[in-house]
Amino acid sequence: MYALAIVLILAAVGYFLVMTLVDLFPLNNVRDATRSEQLTEVAVNAPVMALPAVLLGVAAATSLPAFGYAGAVLESLAVLGGLLLWWSPYLLGVVMPWATAGTGVSWAQLHARTYARTVTVLPRIGDRPRPNLEHMILHALMLGAAVTTFAASAAM
Repeated sequence: MYALAIVLILAAVGYFLVMTLVDLFPLNNVRDATRSEQLTEVAVNAPVMALPAVLLGVAAATSLPAFGYAGAVLESLAVLGGLLLWWSPYLLGVVMPWATAGTGVSWAQLHARTYARTVTVLPRIGDRPRPNLEHMILHALMLGAAVTTFAASAAM
């Protein structure tokens, strides 16, 4: 379980890096982001996303599962933030107040400019922004990483 947890965490980080830095339109839409915006997103999010792997490694090396549980909680908080950001507007029509902090636009406007032309497989619910396939894959990787990190920690 430990190896699977590490693989899923690192797969999520690697996937995030590729989706943030490499133009794979229509799967993503990095072409509408400046290089500075891309690098800022990587600098802010990649270390947080990688920390659970470090914590799980420390747990294994020290036989202290508390470090693994800390990594699992951190992974869970990261995936929860992503789910709230993407799924609550779609399913509930509720936008998180921090969704577009500092941008001066609404989530619907930001979504229309940056994600609406990417691959989306979910049916429409009125005019609500839909999670795109890129983020559905990322959230699945992160959720799998959180679950397996808890399981790996429990098995130590």
